[in-house]
Parts: sequence; structure tokens; C-alpha cells
Amino acid sequence: MNDTKFNIWNAYIYEILLVLRDEYNLFKNNKTVSIILNYCKPDWVLWKVHKTLKEIDVEIDKIKTMWEKEEESKFEFIEHKPDGSEAQEILGGAIEIRSTFKRS
Repeated sequence: MNDTKFNIWNAYIYEILLVLRDEYNLFKNNKTVSIILNYCKPDWVLWKVHKTLKEIDVEIDKIKTMWEKEEESKFEFIEHKPDGSEAQEILGGAIEIRSTFKRS
């Protein structure tokens, strides 16, 4: 997500104008406000997506940490190297899942 380009100021302006439009009648049917909102919306959308994905990454890390603390893995994930075929060069090698269950 680091390569996402957006103007943070346009995103902030969009947010502020939305609040002002909701609170004050003066901003509701103002053509200038509508033009500014249309201009700033693409940056606002990219900013919201970027912000949401960062929040999701944080939540994923919390869940992974919680799972690691709860119990050790019951499965072993093995990634094999690509065999040289074009499909595996693009997608990567085969993935194997094995159970770590041991009979006593």
C-alpha cells in the first residue's frame, strides 16, 4: 500500500466539507462546495482505503499473536520450490499441509 498516491489535504478537506454540509444549510446546495467535493473525492477514497487496510493489518497481527499464545499449531505448512514450469514460476511452488498429530 506504500505506492498509493493521494493528497492527504484533499482527503481532509473532503471530510471537513462533509461535516459542514451535514451541519449547516449554507453548504448543502452550494455549487462551489459541490465542485470541491467532486475534486477531492478520489483522494478521499484512496485515503480511506489506505487507512482501512492499515487497521486490518493491525487486527490481523493481533489475531495471529492471540492464536500463537493459545496453542501450538496442529498443522505444518510446507512450501515447495517451483518446478520450473511457467505456472509455478508465476504462482509459486506447491503447498503441502501436514498434521502434527502424533499417536501415543
